[in-house]
Amino acid sequence: MRKKMTFLGFAFALLAGSLSLQAAGNHPCPRCTTYPDGSQCCVSCVCNGQGFPIACTDNFCPPADGGD
Repeated sequence: MRKKMTFLGFAFALLAGSLSLQAAGNHPCPRCTTYPDGSQCCVSCVCNGQGFPIACTDNFCPPADGGD
C-alpha cells in the first residue's frame, strides 16, 4: 500500500509540474546531435514560448570523433 501511495504521489507531482510548465508557455524541446553513421544523441531541455532553451539536463553528447 505504501508503494502505491508513493507512486501516486510521484505521478501527481510530475503531472503538476508538466501542467505548470505548459501554463507558462514552456515546453519540452530535446536537443539532438546526428552522427555520420545516422545515430542520434539527444539531451532533454525545456524551452520558453519563443523556443529558446531555458534549462537542460547535465547529460551531454560525445563528439562524433570520440574525442580524439
